[in-house]
Amino acid sequence: MRLSVSCDGCRPPLPPEAQPDHPSPWCAEHPIEALPSSTIIAACETYRKKFPVANFLHYPSLIADLSSNPASVDPVFVAALLSLCVRFMPDQRLEAAEIYAEYARKQLAHRAFEAPSLYLAQSLVMITFYEWGSGRPYKAWMYSGMATYMIQSLLKTADDSMEHNPQDFHASQTQYEQLVRTYWCCFAQDCELSSGARQHFALSFRQISVPLPTSDRDFNFGRLSSHRLMPSDMSKHSPLSRNLTIDYGLTIVTRGFDIFVRILRFANESRRGRTLTFPQDPSSPRVVWQRLKEELDEWRFLQDVTVRYPATSAQAHVALGYGELFAYINLVYFMSILFLYRDQFLSSLKPHSDLLHDLQGSSNVDESQAIRQLFEAAQNIGGILSALEVSGAPVITPYSGFSIFVAAHINMYGTVCPQRYPGGIERAEEEKKANLSYLERLSRYWPVGHNWWRTVQEANRFYEIARNNQTHVREEAGHLTIAGTLDEYGDIRSVHPRQELSQQMLQGGVETRGRNNHQALGSDGRHHGTESRDAVPLSESHELEVEMLQWPFIDESWSLGFDTGFDAAWPSLGASS
Repeated sequence: MRLSVSCDGCRPPLPPEAQPDHPSPWCAEHPIEALPSSTIIAACETYRKKFPVANFLHYPSLIADLSSNPASVDPVFVAALLSLCVRFMPDQRLEAAEIYAEYARKQLAHRAFEAPSLYLAQSLVMITFYEWGSGRPYKAWMYSGMATYMIQSLLKTADDSMEHNPQDFHASQTQYEQLVRTYWCCFAQDCELSSGARQHFALSFRQISVPLPTSDRDFNFGRLSSHRLMPSDMSKHSPLSRNLTIDYGLTIVTRGFDIFVRILRFANESRRGRTLTFPQDPSSPRVVWQRLKEELDEWRFLQDVTVRYPATSAQAHVALGYGELFAYINLVYFMSILFLYRDQFLSSLKPHSDLLHDLQGSSNVDESQAIRQLFEAAQNIGGILSALEVSGAPVITPYSGFSIFVAAHINMYGTVCPQRYPGGIERAEEEKKANLSYLERLSRYWPVGHNWWRTVQEANRFYEIARNNQTHVREEAGHLTIAGTLDEYGDIRSVHPRQELSQQMLQGGVETRGRNNHQALGSDGRHHGTESRDAVPLSESHELEVEMLQWPFIDESWSLGFDTGFDAAWPSLGASS
């Protein structure tokens, strides 16, 4: 039994509450000038640990510059860095994160269309993370695009220079590697932000001609790599990419995000065409599912066993300073497993009577395997974050929050249908409680967590209603199905069922379920493809199943911004300016 992330004695203190007083106008206009270099160096170390997916900084040269000549480091870079890190530095006398973010925004607005620079591109990447964590995904998307185009311009200039002056490459290879790493951080960030939406890079991963990052050891020591991996080398047929260790963590996680985002896109779109293609069609969901599964398995195969959780403990990587990066690699893997098998599970769903018949005959093998994979992936997501927290290296980022948000719903489902949950009802309750505790804490650091926290609270109440009123429902395993609205996980473009529908279901309870079922689940709230199921007379057990199929698992406010382009799309977050 793993330690719960709700263990108050094991976790570091929560950040202090925001103070009501406002900084002086001078501080707001010049928040960087009075900072000692030791504070900025501490922020660099915080950034290195807390944001491993954006590990593009060359710390030896950066810290040397800050120690000897702080003015040589661009203030907009320092401001963007602090906007992310001050939330994790409660002991330092620093301004609120928004003060540094606003300074960075103003500077970037003035300078983004001037000559590109590495500091500006990296500042854009960091302010992208800040905007996403603040619940402003459209702004994050725009800053991410600016960073990508700027780093592409810098890479083109560097490639031209090396082509004409190859003798100068060795002297500038550290700076070139920073360009390469920043490019791939932009790629991973693009995948991370898209959450399965249709916005994505024009080229596939293996078609990109930019080399992959070198090992951390070669990068930090400024050494030429003995071999340089290209995206096309990330294959089990290439001997160059076998047994990749945590030293190649940025390369591993970048490829992982590429696979993850395509699994999300498939999960969000495949259901609309599931019955429209033949099984042998290369574009059929079954064929696409198998191809994605093979890519995911290949990616995992290329990793050394020391990178895989739970085969390797998180504590071993914490001891080496790689705990957070180790977590990200495995979060991406288990989230990919979760969405991939979620789709297989939903595609195997049948009417309630048929499902019970299959279970009694033990013929529904694929469905049983899929539900086991879902439950185990959800447990592993919570397990690795818990292990890092009790080791003093907690991961508190928007992506880890999204991972727990998804896992929480799977674990809540396990409390309603515990017969096949590993560890039974007690383990399911423990996992759910830990997930809720984590999201509550995350919302103290990142405003984007507020909606996830509110949504899981409503979902938890819904599941409590479902579980507490099953006495009239048959006890065979599988009498409930995971909500069909799992199809909406991560889909930031689709319009989700209206939140008031869930409120009606929660307020109605069991007494009015039979009477109001068809009213509450009318044509406006029904998902495509469910009309024929809803039209037939329903038993009480099947009515409960339909209610589960209608539950909106993700707040629709997350999706509106990419369609409207305005921060007003997130009024509940108070997004403005």
